[in-house]
Amino acid sequence: MDEFEEYIEIYEVEEDEFEEDDERLAEIYRLFVKLLNQLENLKSFELKEAASLMMIKELVNDDKVLAGLATKMLQDMIYNLDEDASYSS
Repeated sequence: MDEFEEYIEIYEVEEDEFEEDDERLAEIYRLFVKLLNQLENLKSFELKEAASLMMIKELVNDDKVLAGLATKMLQDMIYNLDEDASYSS
């Protein structure tokens, strides 16, 4: 087996891993939409606010990059600094 064939095998394995990630991402999105619908159905603004903050805290956890990103996004939303900002890397 030459180097090229080995590379093709490695590439096929990595491609399969990305397909699994795509499936997981789609499931995360579906669950997130359901969660947002439940959040919108809350009548109490205080409960909506508390639930939103708990979700952010769970997502960010101890990840400093995510904490910085969430902070930047919230600042942009509050001050309408950059409505067309892209927050993905």
